[in-house]
Amino acid sequence: MKHLLLSCLLLAAAIPARAQYLSLHEGEYLDTTTTRNPACAKAMTLPYFAVDGKYPRSSATLVREATAFLQRSTRKFSGSGYVTFRFVIDCAGFRQPMTQVLQTDAQYVATHFRPELVNELYAFLKTLKDWRVATHSGHTVSYFTYLTFKLTDGKVVAVIP
Repeated sequence: MKHLLLSCLLLAAAIPARAQYLSLHEGEYLDTTTTRNPACAKAMTLPYFAVDGKYPRSSATLVREATAFLQRSTRKFSGSGYVTFRFVIDCAGFRQPMTQVLQTDAQYVATHFRPELVNELYAFLKTLKDWRVATHSGHTVSYFTYLTFKLTDGKVVAVIP
């Protein structure tokens, strides 16, 4: 199965797109290219909570910025629930492109929002550049982190880092 996933990821990486999309039974992914910083090749990858990997801006600030980002488009979105992006911050503090997308409705049941909305939220995520460099036991490490957008009637009402 890993060979199939790798083949699909390599194939998807060769197709130019705004945000590459791949759906597998394990989950949905955007920007399936895997960029690796050679300096981080041997770094451990830990969960965000083990290294205090929260984004350094407040949730209220992120809500304002995400709302302003979505308003630059003339599109009107709908739906209530959560869109979560799961990705890796490398040992140098850079977000790696391969991103898992998790979507649930307000009752936490798996759902799908309009792809345009998910792509806009992902485009906003890509503007966030202040990820911190994490250390563990005196060594820099990479870490898995999440950013969740809580939506009510198509509007961002909370960002949960």
